[in-house]
Amino acid sequence: MSELTTSTSDRATLLRFLGRLGQAELNAGNAVPLVERDLATIAKVNGEPQVQVFVLPTVLFLKWENGEEHQVDMAHGAYRTPSLRFDQIEEVMTIARAARRGELSPKRGLARIETMWRTPHFYGDGGFVAGYLLTTLGVAMMLRPSWNGMLLTALMAFFCALVLVAARRRPSLSVMLPVVVSFLLAAAVSLGYRYGLKEPAFTLLIPPLITFLPGMTLTVSVIELAYNSIISGASRMVAGFTRLTLLAFGILGGFKVFESGAWHLAQSMEERIPYYWPWVGVLVFTFGLHIYQSSKRRSFTFMLITAAMAYLGQNLSGLFIHGASTAFFGAALMTITALVIEFRFKGPPAIVTFLPGFWLLAPGSFGLVSLASMASGTDTGAQVMTLLFSLSGIATGCLIGAFTYTMLLHPRKTGSLWKPEEI
Repeated sequence: MSELTTSTSDRATLLRFLGRLGQAELNAGNAVPLVERDLATIAKVNGEPQVQVFVLPTVLFLKWENGEEHQVDMAHGAYRTPSLRFDQIEEVMTIARAARRGELSPKRGLARIETMWRTPHFYGDGGFVAGYLLTTLGVAMMLRPSWNGMLLTALMAFFCALVLVAARRRPSLSVMLPVVVSFLLAAAVSLGYRYGLKEPAFTLLIPPLITFLPGMTLTVSVIELAYNSIISGASRMVAGFTRLTLLAFGILGGFKVFESGAWHLAQSMEERIPYYWPWVGVLVFTFGLHIYQSSKRRSFTFMLITAAMAYLGQNLSGLFIHGASTAFFGAALMTITALVIEFRFKGPPAIVTFLPGFWLLAPGSFGLVSLASMASGTDTGAQVMTLLFSLSGIATGCLIGAFTYTMLLHPRKTGSLWKPEEI
């Protein structure tokens, strides 16, 4: 028996539910067109087909029209609330899916959303630090530094984790964290070059800064632009580039503290960990992210499968082509895998299993290296094209993967064709 509202007159509860759900979806990083689809579909299921929904990355507007009656609500978006962890993102998307199908009433939906916001980190501060450390080491393994580079990366990751734990309860510090942390880490690396360090600078810096990189934001912005959501896509892209600029500013400032040109020259490594370690890195990275982001236990296996498929697609395509375009194939394979897991195997929502793959494809790290190189005057034109091409490739790969899944693999009910609003 569906839990639909028994009376369409209870619009206040429905309005409040849609506002809170939209806010949570925006905070989870869902694309604006998909948030608008969810809210409009839920309103229709609950007897309000005349709803008008307008969503931006930081705010949403809801308007009802029924004769001369109008109701307007504005719910502040993600900038006033902390980032959601993976377990919270999964709960938000599960609530949205149940509400779209008419299986969850607005009243119960509101209660579940409020419970979601109060859910503590499953592994506590200790798990937060350990997960961040493992996540960083996993990324470092995929870049194959020397063993000394791995040790230095682990020390920097431990420092980052402690800073994040201290700042987690004070959201006002989040704006300055990228500059402060990147400055301190770059200063430490620059000082190391004075004492014989020979590792490439960004091989050391990208792993501990991986969670500061706005790869997901930049990729979603390109997807929104592809959906013709120009305002939201452009604003997300500006926000992503601003975060990259802050990181690049901090890194260049840190190098200037202990002025040394060695970081420009250290572009190769004399000794590297064995070639098979990057695949171990995928496992370590995903497990670390599972702990760090407090994802549900059943989600780890699915996250690992999706991340492995993203890495496999990128590496296999790299045998035939070179450069940032390999990310297209990794993104397409990752998207198909995540959607199959959600709809064929009743696994976690696709956005949860997507996220590790986004960091593996690393549009954010492409951007960080590009902006730092531009600021230092190194091959500016090529860096701009690399950044834009990698972003477009990942976003296009996601869209092509979703289209391929929809046309060939999505389960269809007998006697009816699948409709886009079902996903």
